[in-house]
Amino acid sequence: MSLIFQTPPPSSPDPKIISFLTLRKAVGCLGISLAPVLIIGAWVTDCPKHIDISISAYYYSSMRNELIGIISGISLFLISYHGFSRLDSVISKLSGFFALIVGFVPTAPESVKSDPKSIIHYLAAAIFFILLSFMSIFLFTKTGPAGMTKQKKQRNRVYIFSGIVMLASVSCIALDNIPVIKTHIPFFRETIIFETIALTFFGISWLTKGEFILKDK
Repeated sequence: MSLIFQTPPPSSPDPKIISFLTLRKAVGCLGISLAPVLIIGAWVTDCPKHIDISISAYYYSSMRNELIGIISGISLFLISYHGFSRLDSVISKLSGFFALIVGFVPTAPESVKSDPKSIIHYLAAAIFFILLSFMSIFLFTKTGPAGMTKQKKQRNRVYIFSGIVMLASVSCIALDNIPVIKTHIPFFRETIIFETIALTFFGISWLTKGEFILKDK
C-alpha cells in the first residue's frame, strides 16, 4: 500500500529549456567579458602598454581576433533568439545584425573618425545598444505563464535598471566631443568607460534572463 501513496519522482527538466537558459547566461558572460578580455589581453601582449580610447580601437591591437570573435558570438545568439513573440524575434535579430556591423565594419585607426566606415560603425553601435535597452526594459519585463512571482518582480527591476544604464552610458559617450573635457581631463577615456558600463549591464540583464540570479523557486 505504501507504494501506491509514494510521491512520484520529479520529472526531468526539458533539456531544450536548460540549453536555452544556458545560452542566455553565455551571451551575458560574453557581454561582461568583452572589455576586460581586450584590455588585459592587449596590456599583456602589446607594446607599448596602454588602454585604448574605445573597445572598437582594439581592432588595431593584438586582440583583433578576440574582439571579432566575442562580438560574433553575441551576434549569432541574438540572430537565432526568438523569444516569446514576433516583436521579441524582430528586435533580437535586428540587434544581432547591428552587432555584426560593429564587428566587421571597423572604425578608422586615426584619432579623427569622420570617415564613412567610422560613422557606420558608431551608428550601428548606438542602435545596437538602444535595441538591447528596449529588449531589457519592455520585452524582458513581460510576464510569462508562471505569472508575476516575487523573483520575477525583482528580475524586472534589474531589467529596467540595466536598460536605463545602457541608454545613459550610450548618451554619455557623446562627452568625447566636448572640448573642455579633452582640455582639462585629457586622461579621461570616456568612450571605453561608458562602453564597458553598457556592456556590463547588457550582460547582467541577460544573466538575469537566464535565471543565473533571482531564479524562480
